[in-house]
Amino acid sequence: MRNSPIINNLTVNIVENSYDKDYILMDEDIYDELKIAKKENNEIIYRNEKIDKSYNENIRPMFSEVYYKLLDDAKHMNKNSVLYKHHIKFIEDSRYSYFPEKKYIEEEPNQIVVDYIASMTDDYFIDLYNYLFPDGKYKIEFISYFDNL
Repeated sequence: MRNSPIINNLTVNIVENSYDKDYILMDEDIYDELKIAKKENNEIIYRNEKIDKSYNENIRPMFSEVYYKLLDDAKHMNKNSVLYKHHIKFIEDSRYSYFPEKKYIEEEPNQIVVDYIASMTDDYFIDLYNYLFPDGKYKIEFISYFDNL
């Protein structure tokens, strides 16, 4: 079974079972489906030698290159960087009315970079790597969402 119907069923079930209660509850059969999906995803994604090889040979080094490039931008408070334009500025604009006394750009640079990377989708990360390193050593074959239409 695909993940999207499971997630939809899970969400609806939790809302229906938890509404007006001070706890979160789901039906046992929905919970069982979630456990099965989690097990399948673990086997397909995390126990897959082909994916492990690609991750270790491409994605891990890409993360390292992106991380250190962004860290340099954060340490130098580079307002022309993608880190600033796509992340820091958004956070500062969003939280200004709540925390005007402390600027996000003044946070610890490693934390800023980790926050930014954690917010990325896989596709965004790949696009960012290609943007930062157009002649980079690592390439991930991008499969469009629309290739199979």
